[in-house]
Amino acid sequence: MKNFLKVAKVSFMVMACALFLGIGIKAEAAPGKVVPKQTAANSGAVQVEWDVPSGDIAKYEVEWCQDRSFQGSTYGSGETAQKGFIMSSLAAGKSYYIRVTAIDANEERGATSDILEAVTAPSGKVTGVKQTKAEDKKITLSWKKVTGANAYEIRYLKSNGTGKRVDVVTGNTASYKLTKSIAADTKYSVVIIPIRKSGGSKPFSAKGVNLSDIKEMATKPKMITKLKFINSGMISGNTFKPEAKTAVFSWSKSNAAQGYEYTIYGKSGKKPLCKGTVKSTAPNKGVRINNKKLTNTQFMRISVRGYITVNKKKVYGKPSDICWFAKNVSGIKAAKVGDRTVDAVKISWKKMSGAKNYTVYMAQGTYGKFKKVGTTSKTSYTVSKFNGSKFSSGTYYYKVVASKKNGKKTVKSDDWNNKGFRITTTYTYY
Repeated sequence: MKNFLKVAKVSFMVMACALFLGIGIKAEAAPGKVVPKQTAANSGAVQVEWDVPSGDIAKYEVEWCQDRSFQGSTYGSGETAQKGFIMSSLAAGKSYYIRVTAIDANEERGATSDILEAVTAPSGKVTGVKQTKAEDKKITLSWKKVTGANAYEIRYLKSNGTGKRVDVVTGNTASYKLTKSIAADTKYSVVIIPIRKSGGSKPFSAKGVNLSDIKEMATKPKMITKLKFINSGMISGNTFKPEAKTAVFSWSKSNAAQGYEYTIYGKSGKKPLCKGTVKSTAPNKGVRINNKKLTNTQFMRISVRGYITVNKKKVYGKPSDICWFAKNVSGIKAAKVGDRTVDAVKISWKKMSGAKNYTVYMAQGTYGKFKKVGTTSKTSYTVSKFNGSKFSSGTYYYKVVASKKNGKKTVKSDDWNNKGFRITTTYTYY
């Protein structure tokens, strides 16, 4: 027992000495592991930063290379006492692999960081931008890829400047369908920027500074509404020419349309009488259509639709409802009935195909108001009185308007064409 206690005493003293002698001796821990991240880039440089790891850090060693094994001609290294580093004189549109090691004052190195992929921005410019498809609320476009880019940012804004700019980032592709905030019947101004994007859960995007040329694109034009026939006259100097092969229409303006296609049919045929395009920017104020088929011989119907040109082909919106119309009744003339006095006036005209009947109007004097004097299904009408009285000395004007039924509505021909005759009282002496 005595021997055991003696041994125990000695052991205790040894342990106590070891414990107390250890007080005041501080073991220097190795520097902690750096976690770098990319914070900036251009086409020739990248910047990485990190938080200060544990330990008494004196400096950091930064290594970079296009090869993940950190070998070859693109390898580079540098040291910094700061918690960030800029690598310059790099190639544009490339991925560089970077690792950082913390070093203390005793040159003891910490664990090397995980490898970070950092990217430089592409230096090229996106070219060949064009629209390839137009839909009601979608625009598809394409472009030529840029060397070093693996993503693209598309920026677009309504061409009239209203609303906010929209930015979308694509993958490594040369085409894309725009759907975000895209409205029907609208023009957009579009530019594209090349991007080099790193991998990982928190990728960094290095954007180029060379924007593509601005391209205007559009969704499909809306359905044309409010189509209306205005008149069939054509002014040449001060001369009204009702027989001219022309007609004037108005309709609602499309915000997207580059032009409008019209199709005109005869009174009953399914085959178009004529068709063509106009590029008026203000159709709501009137569009003059000139076509040799626009004669005064029949009632006609017209339909209009807007179009845009996509990839050298026309893309059309929905056509308007049909609008019936007819130009002026032609061949109108008047003949006085009577010998020494005017007992009546016979007004005649040429037949207009599709007309159900014709209404004759007359006015007395230059500023007189036209009044209806009769309706007939024939091509002539004899007027013996005006305003309840026989014709007296003076000037009279007359015109003829053709009518047809379209469902419950009545369609009338243009009424611009009017002519006049003068009556002079003749006195006879016996």
